[in-house]
Amino acid sequence: MPQPNVPSHVPQELVWAHDFVAFCAELEDPFVAAARLHQGPDLIWGTDVGYGRSGWIPTRYALQEEVFMSPERFSSEGIMGLGEMLGVDWPMIPIEFDPPRHTLYRQVLNPLFSPRMVNSIEASIRATCDMLIDQFAAQGRCDYIADFAIKFPTYVFLAFMGLPRDMAPQFLEWDHTLWRSEDVAVRTQCARAILHYLESFVEEQRRRPSSDFMQGLFAGSVEGRPLTTEEILGICYLVYTAGLDTVYSSLGWHMRHLAETPALQQRLRVRPDDFPRAANEFLRAFCVVSGARMVTQDIEFHGVPMRRGDLVCLPTYLAARDPQAFDDPHRIDIDRQPRIMAFGTGHHACVGMHLARREIRIVLEAMLSRFDNIRIPEGESYRYHSGAAVVGVDYLPLTWD
Repeated sequence: MPQPNVPSHVPQELVWAHDFVAFCAELEDPFVAAARLHQGPDLIWGTDVGYGRSGWIPTRYALQEEVFMSPERFSSEGIMGLGEMLGVDWPMIPIEFDPPRHTLYRQVLNPLFSPRMVNSIEASIRATCDMLIDQFAAQGRCDYIADFAIKFPTYVFLAFMGLPRDMAPQFLEWDHTLWRSEDVAVRTQCARAILHYLESFVEEQRRRPSSDFMQGLFAGSVEGRPLTTEEILGICYLVYTAGLDTVYSSLGWHMRHLAETPALQQRLRVRPDDFPRAANEFLRAFCVVSGARMVTQDIEFHGVPMRRGDLVCLPTYLAARDPQAFDDPHRIDIDRQPRIMAFGTGHHACVGMHLARREIRIVLEAMLSRFDNIRIPEGESYRYHSGAAVVGVDYLPLTWD
């Protein structure tokens, strides 16, 4: 039967009348749960893709890659939807700009997130990692998420931006509420609380910058002029909302897999040169982010009619487990040399990817060098959340020898 609230141009055979977030939470493993969509059409219209929206879901790696690589047809402008929520007319930079304007701001940001920059703070990142592990090492067990995975990338991120560490609990509460609440009023209140804080932070930093990142923003220029306060706020808001959830969510999935595969743990201890391979395969298999784009014009995309204004939802974990792109995609094989979708691709590939990769590798090395036979205690299990923005682990009990 025809489904309600489905645009007339959408073929009825492509309508998927389900709650996508709930669908991904139906099994013990959300990546396997989501991948059930590979049994159907390569492109479907979801009636509930999250936050009360409906839109297209490309279920294949190749189709998601094409969307990411085609900003002239699939735009990022206004895609986060925060401007209206905040009551401002400036965008989240650079994600809400398409090329060529997007490129102007990436030229400011790329040096601030470069491999050279990451090298310069690696010692500090390792010290933060060791400090947190020290706090539970003697106990013989921990809740990896609460005791480590949330705190580690958060502390690294706060130091990177020059934000106070003692505000970490508040920052995390704001971030989680913003992306996980289904109540628009609650999300709006939270979004504005973040903005009010960042407005004061930017004003204070302009007088006394406390990080290389903020110094770089104040020294940056676009088209021969300094960045405006609104542009700096747009950058800081995006970096804040993107920096607090994605790495910690990734770390939870990586460690859950290691805790269930003692042979891989031992291989990495014996062959530490394989850590980059392992990190890359983990990023391939455990993509956690769902992005989005807006169709810019009436088009036909792989035989499917799309209309200007249609939303395209991009759950990267569907691309990551696509059997058309990867042999036996649910098998974690660090000897693969996979393309990965964890950071998106094309012009909007995540500017923080070098920092995220380094953090992940440092954590893998530290945990496996300090503990043997890491495992989930007998009789216990992990818990996770599925979400319209990020899929993450909420609880991961670990013990070790």
